[in-house]
Order: sequence, then C-alpha cells, then structure tokens
Amino acid sequence: MDLITRICSILVFFFVLTFIKKELLTKDIKSNNYGNYLSWNFARETGDTKSLSNFFSKIELHNVEFDVLEEIFFESVVLNDWNLAEQISEKILEKDEYNFSANLFGFSKNFLSKKSDNVTDNLKKIDISQFDLNFVKVLLLWSSDFEKKQDNLIKKDKECIPLKCLHYALYNLFRDNKEDGLFYLNKIKEEEFNSFRVSEILLYNSIKNKNYLVAENILKDLNNQNLNFGDFNVSYYSNNVDLLNPVVSKKDGIAEAFYNISSWYYTKNLYKYSAFFGELSLRFRPNFYAMKLLLIGTYEKLNYFDLALDKMENLKNNNIYFFKFLKLKLSILDQLEMNKKSIDELSTLNNFYPKSVKIKLLLADRLRSEKKFNDAIKFYTDILNNEKVKQKWGIFYSRGIAYEQSGQWSKAEKDLLDALELNPNDPYILNYLGYSWLDRKTNLKKALRLLETAVEIEPNDAYIVDSLGWAYFLSGFFDKSIFYLEKAVALLPDDATLNDHLGDAYWKSGRTDEAISQWKRVLIYDPNFKKKDLIKKKIIDGL
Repeated sequence: MDLITRICSILVFFFVLTFIKKELLTKDIKSNNYGNYLSWNFARETGDTKSLSNFFSKIELHNVEFDVLEEIFFESVVLNDWNLAEQISEKILEKDEYNFSANLFGFSKNFLSKKSDNVTDNLKKIDISQFDLNFVKVLLLWSSDFEKKQDNLIKKDKECIPLKCLHYALYNLFRDNKEDGLFYLNKIKEEEFNSFRVSEILLYNSIKNKNYLVAENILKDLNNQNLNFGDFNVSYYSNNVDLLNPVVSKKDGIAEAFYNISSWYYTKNLYKYSAFFGELSLRFRPNFYAMKLLLIGTYEKLNYFDLALDKMENLKNNNIYFFKFLKLKLSILDQLEMNKKSIDELSTLNNFYPKSVKIKLLLADRLRSEKKFNDAIKFYTDILNNEKVKQKWGIFYSRGIAYEQSGQWSKAEKDLLDALELNPNDPYILNYLGYSWLDRKTNLKKALRLLETAVEIEPNDAYIVDSLGWAYFLSGFFDKSIFYLEKAVALLPDDATLNDHLGDAYWKSGRTDEAISQWKRVLIYDPNFKKKDLIKKKIIDGL
C-alpha cells in the first residue's frame, strides 16, 4: 500500500469515526429526552406528583408531539408552575390559535397581570365547537361590558339557563342592581337548581338582606347534609360572612365561572380538565372552599393524593364544608394505609369538638379497624348513651362487630339482635349475625332464615351469597350449597375463603377432583391464607 493510499484510508477512518460519534451523541440526546418523557409519564400514571415536575421540566418541548405538549401544559397548571404553563400555552397557540384551554389560560394571565388592554381577546378566539358557548359568555360578562344590554334577556324570555341565571344574579348584585339580582336569585329558587354552592350563595344573600328566617331554613338544610360538624347558626355566619365566599369582585365572579367549568368536566368524568380549571379558579380566589373541595375530590380520582392532602393544609374548621373535607381526607389516608394519622387527626378534633357525635363515630370506626376494640367500644357506648342520637341501629351494629372481634360474643350477640330489631331488613346485619351463628355452630335454622332474607334483599353481594351457601352446607343441603357458593365465587373469583367453602361443598358431593382444584386455588390467590395448613391437609387427605 503506497503512502497516498494509507493517508486516504486514515482520513476515511477518522471521517467514519466522527460520523459514528455524532450519531451516537444524537441518539443519546434523543434517548435522554425520551427517557425523561417516559419518567414523566410513569410519574403521572402512578400519581407521583413530587417526581412529576422534575421530569417534565427536563423534556425538550420542541421535540414532543402536540397531544403530549397539551398533557405537560395541564400538569404544569396542576402543579402551579405558571411560568412553564405560560411558555407551553404560547407554543400551543402557535400551532392552534383557537385552542380553548390555552386561550382560557391566556385570558387568566392577562386579567390577573393587567398587562393587556384587551383581556377578552383570548375569549373571542375560542373554538366553541370544543367548548360550551355559555361559559364564554359568562366570562365575558365578568371581564367586560359585552353583555350589558342583555341583562334582562332571561326576564323577557321567561327562561333560566342555570349557569347564566346564576351569574346574572351575581353580576347584578355585584353592580348593586338589587332588583334584577334578586329576580335571578328567585328564578334559581323556583327552578330548584340545587347544589351546595348555590345554597351557600342563597344563604349569604338571605343574611345580607336580613331575611333571617329564610337563612335559617337554608342553613338547616345544609346542616342536615353533613357538610360541617360545627352546626354553626345564622348569627355566626352573619358575623363571618367571608366564610361563605360571597362574590364581591370581578375576580370572584371569574373564579365562580371556572368553578362551574370544573364542575361540568367533573360530572363528565374528565378529571384532567376539571383539575385544570379548578386550579385556574383558585388562582383568582385562593380560599374558595367549594372549589377546593371539588379539586380535592378530582385529585383523589386521579390518584394525586399528595396534591389532595396539600390542598387541605391549614384549612379552617369553621368553613361550611369542613366535614366534607374531613371525610375526603380520611378516604385518602385509608387508601394510603395511614390509619394512625387518621386516628391522631380525629383524636385532636374530638378534643376540640367533644360533643360531636360525627367525629366520635369516625374515630370509633378507625379504632375498630386498627383492632383497638376496647377504645372503639367506649366511643360507641358514649354515642349510644347520647339521648340526641335517634338512629342507633348502626351504632349497635358497629359495637356488636367490635365485641365479636374482641371475643366478647354474648355482648356482641345482644348488640346485633338490638340492631336487627331496630332495622330488620338490613342485609348486612342479617348476614353478620347469621354467619356468626354459623361460625359457632349454633342457631343454624335461625341463621338460615336470616341469610335467605339477606340474599333476597342483596342478591349480588358475594359475601352474603357465600354465607347462605355455607348455611346450606352446614345444614346438609349440598346441592343448594353448591348453587350459592358457585354464584359467590363467580361474583368474587379470587377470594380465598369463598373458594375454600366451594371446595368443601364439592368434596361432600363426591366431586373430589373439583374440590382439590378449588383448594389449590385458595393457596394461589392467598399464599398466606390463615388456614393454609388445613388447606394443604385437605388437598392431600380431603375432608
């Protein structure tokens, strides 16, 4: 090989090497971006909101497809990363100038920053084929005089579209047009557009107009719906009207409109959109209790538990929805298996509200689930001794369970019988008492009658159906037993106890191969089944 040929070979080698390095580097960059995207998507799907922002902030936005860009946009709003949301909304509008979510974000930004003289421009660009025109009209109402001439439309046409009727009322009252405002409020009452928030608005306006008798009736209805355990009276709210979130500014009106939009999407199970507009609402009104309650419920649906709990930080006990907030929080803590935190929180509230039956009952139920039966029984007994409590069958039932699970059967039996006497058609009382008798091989005929009634009332509850099948088994009616036990397993195929019972029934009917198969399934479904040693013995020796 001559010198020139060798030099050419070396140059070609370095050229190829440089090309390969460039390709590998490009692939690595793409790989890193794709890896960040996958990590972001995994965090989103698993509800890991703490990791979510770390990953999507690293994604190269110019390299992602439009639908992914919209997803990141929604997440940035949910996490209150307003700078990133602004960047993405601009990119979305470059590709789709009529995009309703980006335009509504732009409208919010312009209104709050007061940097634009034309805050309604974004609203006028929205593609109404993708969005309800009435929402746009309501937002225009609060951000301009666009509908000033339409103030009497509903009055003339004698119609009242719920959303517009509500906002015409609020807008007129805000502008001190009391006559028109009260007209629309009365239309809302006549048409019975009921919701907690509408009742709250009506309560505020009744107090403001000193219609205390009307206010008392509204508040009584709200208290009956277990919104708050404080049972505060009209006088209290008269001195603390801010707790009712009255609409006294344009910002409040826009927050109300976004709350309505968020509610609309929630009812359609479109939780991502509900959360998006919920956060926009809270940006206008951070302490909007009705909106916070809806948003927390939305985050629970999305499994964004950390965000839901964060929204409940520093929440005042005297807001009108506090009991609803509390029950949502307990539901989330249950799903996170944080029972100790639930008990600690309820114990603190019980000290703060020692007369509250609602808190005592929630606390007793949590203590029972933690197998602190004696503590639970004390609270149940305290509630039963309260003369103001009228519906006591549920308390007898709960205390009966606590007694039974703590080995105090005679007391448990008495409570369950008392519960049944007060509510003879409750399938769960019938089932618990009936199965408890079966478990103790006593009162088999009575148990069978109770369980037959329970299945008539609740034919699709697997455990109740299983109880009846087991009652027939213990009574020697194996064919009937198999009928109900097979139905129970069909309703709940992977329950170990149900499969065990069906295996026993098969064996007694001479269907030994099927019996062994059912018992083997028990150990597949629950390798740590409490009776696993007995199951292993049955697989080898049968019954």
